[in-house]
Amino acid sequence: MSAHKDNSEPRRPGRPRGGKRVTASREQLLDIALTLFSRQGIANTSLNAIAKEAGVTPAMLHYYFNSREQLLDAMIEERFLPLRSRIGTLFADNPDCPVQTLTQMVKVLAELAEEHHWFAPLWMQEVIGEMPVLRTHLQARFGDDKYQATIATIKGWQQQGKLNRDLEPALLFTTLLSLVLVPFSRMRNDERLNALSPESIVRHALAVIGGGIGA
Repeated sequence: MSAHKDNSEPRRPGRPRGGKRVTASREQLLDIALTLFSRQGIANTSLNAIAKEAGVTPAMLHYYFNSREQLLDAMIEERFLPLRSRIGTLFADNPDCPVQTLTQMVKVLAELAEEHHWFAPLWMQEVIGEMPVLRTHLQARFGDDKYQATIATIKGWQQQGKLNRDLEPALLFTTLLSLVLVPFSRMRNDERLNALSPESIVRHALAVIGGGIGA
């Protein structure tokens, strides 16, 4: 009896043995990874967990991203850096008007949080998590030069009398981010904040930084 020749299609990444082929695009996998990162933190999310959430085999995920580091690189370069660049542009466009720059920053943060569902909760995970993976990865790849340059700009505004001297430059970004991104992150899963809108969050943040809490 002659040997039976198998003419079936060779198995490719993402095709479970004996099952229906499941595929996902690179963009879809990045979206799913960002959703999981924002839900449970980057440090607590494995490649296998991302593959499971996407309904594909780990082989398919490795077909696009050879390692977790490569996935993080893609996420940072393709999803996170464009957002950071949009914020950084505000400082370049308004070098002599800090109040306008920071006011626009609050509005842009709200726009980004509304447009990208992962942005606010991912920032929250980075802040409250034990290991700030995103910040560590950014510093390792791109250094601290842009951050230090922005801090120098804020200090320069204070020295010129254009910005409150009592503000702590190192805390200013964290303060503005918190005022906008914390409510955006909570409004999706806290029924007490269901009535919030992006407009009300911006209005509140600008009232706090513009007039404080005094009458």
